[in-house]
Amino acid sequence: MVGDEGDDVGGMPGSYTVSRLLSTARDAIDAELGGPIWVEGEISGFKKGRNNHTYFDLIEKDDEDRVIAKVSVALWAGNRARVNARFRDAGPVRMDDGVRVRIIGPLELWVPGGRLQLNMQDIDPEYTLELIDSERDRVLALLRTEGLLDRNRSCPVPIAPRRIGLVTAVGSAAEADFLKTLDDSGLAFDIVFVDAQMQGLGAERTVSAALRTVAAQGVDLIALVRGGGARTDLATFDHELIARTIATLDVPVFTGIGHEIDTSVADVVACRSHKTPTACAAAIAALLGDAISRAEDAWASVCAIAEQQLSGEGTRLARVARLATTSVRSRLQLEQHRLDVAAERSMRGGLIALRHAGTDIDLLAARIAAVDPARALARGWSITRTSAGTIVRSAADVSPGDDLVTQLVDGRVTSTVSTTELDEGS
Repeated sequence: MVGDEGDDVGGMPGSYTVSRLLSTARDAIDAELGGPIWVEGEISGFKKGRNNHTYFDLIEKDDEDRVIAKVSVALWAGNRARVNARFRDAGPVRMDDGVRVRIIGPLELWVPGGRLQLNMQDIDPEYTLELIDSERDRVLALLRTEGLLDRNRSCPVPIAPRRIGLVTAVGSAAEADFLKTLDDSGLAFDIVFVDAQMQGLGAERTVSAALRTVAAQGVDLIALVRGGGARTDLATFDHELIARTIATLDVPVFTGIGHEIDTSVADVVACRSHKTPTACAAAIAALLGDAISRAEDAWASVCAIAEQQLSGEGTRLARVARLATTSVRSRLQLEQHRLDVAAERSMRGGLIALRHAGTDIDLLAARIAAVDPARALARGWSITRTSAGTIVRSAADVSPGDDLVTQLVDGRVTSTVSTTELDEGS
C-alpha cells in the first residue's frame, strides 16, 4: 500500500519495511476476520511434530480434483485435549489425510517467519460424519440406479471354496486374525494374498487394484478384510471406486470390515458381509467344513445303503441257494427214480430181446445147417472145382484135359477130363 501511511525509507516516500508490511497485513486480517473463524476443507500432509503439536494443510479442490487453495494449520498441544474430547462425544472420527473437516481458529500471520497459518482451536465432527453419510448415500443411490447393488451377490458361491483371495494390509491385525481362524479350522486352504493400503489418501485405488489382481488368479472367492477403526478410516470402503470394482467382479467377494454398527458401501455390494475379519474367515471355513461334512455324510449313507443292499442280497442269495439245493435234490431223486425205472425196463426189454434173438439165432442156425455143404456131402453130394478153385457147375465149364478136384465128405479126388457131354436142351 502506497500512501501517507508509509514511512520514507532510503529517500523513497511511501515504502514499508518488511516487518511493517507484515504487521499491517496481520492487523488487516485481524480487523477483517475479527478473531476465530470456521473453515471447511480437506486435510493434507497430516503429521505430528515435537511436543505433541500437530500440523497439516487445509486444501480446497475443484471438480477435477485439483488443489485451488491451501492454508497451513497448526493444532497446538494445548488445544488437542479439547479436540479429542469433541471426537469422543461425536463418535469414532480421526483426523487424517483426505478427511474433510470443519475447524475453527484464528488466521494469524507470523511476522518473524512471514507465514500465514490457521491456529486450530476446535472441530465440528458432525460436519465430517454428515459428509461421510452423504457420500455413502450418493454412491448407494448411483449404484442402485445402475443396477449394480446386487450384481456381485448374484455370483455363485462355490460349495467347497479352497483357493481364497485375501486383500488387506500386509502385517496387519486383520491379516493375522483371518489367517489364524482359517488355520484353527484344521482345513487346508490355498491363500492368494495381495497387499493393499486400507486407509488414507489413495487407499481406494490400491484396494481396487488389489481386488482386480487377485480376481485374475483363479480364486474361488475373495476376502476383503480390515480391522476396526474410526468412521473416517473406514470411509475408504464407502468410496465409489471400490464399490464399482466389487460390483463388477465375476468372483464372489466376502467382506470382513471391522466396524460393528455401520455398514459400508463395500458391505452392501459384496456377495456376503461380516462384521470382522475373524467372522469372515469363520464363514469361509464353515462353507468348506459343511461341504466336507455333507460329502462324508453322503459316503456314510452310500456305505450304509450298500451294506443294507449286500445284507439283503446275501439273505436272498442264501434263500435262493437253499431253494436251489432242495430243488436239485428233488430233481435228482426224481431223475434217479426215472433212471431206475428205465434201467429196469431196459433190463427186462433186453432179456426179452435176448430171448427173441436167441430164438431167431436158433432158427437161423437151423436154416444155415440145412444148407451146410458138409451135410450135403455127407448125404453123398460132392463139389467139383477146377485146378484154379472155380466150382464146376456145367459141363461147359471144363474142357478135355482139365484137371478137376472133387470134394467128398471125407477127402478129395483129383481127376482129368477126358470128354465132356452136354445134355440136350442145356
